[in-house]
Amino acid sequence: MYDTINFWLSSDKVNSFNISDTSRHLVNISESFRDDGQNLISGNIKNLKVSIRLEGISIKGSLAKYFLNDNFKTLTRLDTQRAIEQLSDELYLPIHEFNITRLDFAQNMLMEHPPEAYYNFLGDCIHYTRLKQPQSIYYSNGLKQKLFYNKIAEGRKKRETIPEIWNDRNVLRYEMRYLNRLPKQFNTSMVTAQTITDEKFYMTMFDNWHNEYNSINKINDFKINTKEMKSPKDFKKQLEIFAIKQLGQDNLFEMIESLRLQNTFESPEYYSRLKKEIRTLCSTPEITIETELIKELNKKIDNTKRNYR
Repeated sequence: MYDTINFWLSSDKVNSFNISDTSRHLVNISESFRDDGQNLISGNIKNLKVSIRLEGISIKGSLAKYFLNDNFKTLTRLDTQRAIEQLSDELYLPIHEFNITRLDFAQNMLMEHPPEAYYNFLGDCIHYTRLKQPQSIYYSNGLKQKLFYNKIAEGRKKRETIPEIWNDRNVLRYEMRYLNRLPKQFNTSMVTAQTITDEKFYMTMFDNWHNEYNSINKINDFKINTKEMKSPKDFKKQLEIFAIKQLGQDNLFEMIESLRLQNTFESPEYYSRLKKEIRTLCSTPEITIETELIKELNKKIDNTKRNYR
């Protein structure tokens, strides 16, 4: 499930190792000088970028691609441990001691329909800003991102070789990216390469991945229910839901945010209250129904977590 991982080791620990041994195993080496006169040596080991400077050493990139030759597959806990051991041997460095400054946790899922068909049913998420792209959806809040995207389309865009097993398949990738302040996010003093191979931590990553998906508001489909239509008020309620469905819940929330920026309402709490009312209205069981696409996606997510060992 691991993919991109950024490593960092501060200079006080680097000095006990022979950096020349490390740099000899890099390719595409370049050297540059900063404004303060300090030099920066950078190079690659396979797809990973290694930077050596006065403050320490950083290693950035997809550990999955480094170890498995592509990132269409992700790393299990044991794969991650082997990858770290291999990287340590090749760079003559104790990679298990490096701090982790970015950590991506993802899974590819084979779907019945193209990934883009599912996006309209993934609504807003509290504490995240939702951004829809033609072939992806991003949820961002500064510390982390969660995203859904068409893995095959992304691979072709990057001119990567698509593994034969994925050809002509609908591959939806759901990915969590932890971008800043990882110790705070995981309630620990530090997150190192050794930490992420710990079974308990790995299970926590799965739980977080699953919980973050469940925290997204799923948009139900609309159905006219005459059995629940006892008065004009009931008709108006169903008409409201139909109007929201036609406008699109995400577009409606963007309109509310625009109203917020214009200070339209007299009380700041009205904006969040209005969003809450819309969510409640759109999940009314008598006149809304969970779509087959979300049922399928829920099942895929649940099965992934169920089999995480």
